[in-house]
Amino acid sequence: MSYEDATEAAANSTLQMCTFRMANRLFGVNILDVKEVNENTNVTPIYHAPPDICGYINIRGQILLVVNLRETFGFDQGHKVAGGTGKVVVFKHSVDEPFGILVDEVCDVVSIEQSRIVDRRANEIPSDAVKEFRRAKDGIVMGVCPLERELLLVLNARHILGKYNTKADKVA
Repeated sequence: MSYEDATEAAANSTLQMCTFRMANRLFGVNILDVKEVNENTNVTPIYHAPPDICGYINIRGQILLVVNLRETFGFDQGHKVAGGTGKVVVFKHSVDEPFGILVDEVCDVVSIEQSRIVDRRANEIPSDAVKEFRRAKDGIVMGVCPLERELLLVLNARHILGKYNTKADKVA
């Protein structure tokens, strides 16, 4: 198989996306990156942590960092962690260090063609304000996929913790 054939096959492959809602928007991550969905939102805060770090949770003896993507994306903070109304999507060790993200509601598994994911940023020349907004989310949003009734924002789970990894951490 030639390089061009392999590239075309990868572009036409079907992805299974674990979908969830935050701030009434639909998001999805590759189901192969998800370990489990947990209702444990009893988060122990980490003082002096960045605002988008909720804290730690204990799941069956394993301590996991919980990220609040609402803060990362600049959404209102309508979800109360202490209220225990959300869910935590936990990712596999192959994605990064043990972590999860806090979401409002977990939805269905959706199959999408990879070729239907549109990266709108590729065609834009962003303003300074947009550049600043995007800096915090570099690599997290892979693109947008139109579904029958709404848009699915496709996230790359492997880049969620990336902004916290400094060069000093990578050298050590």
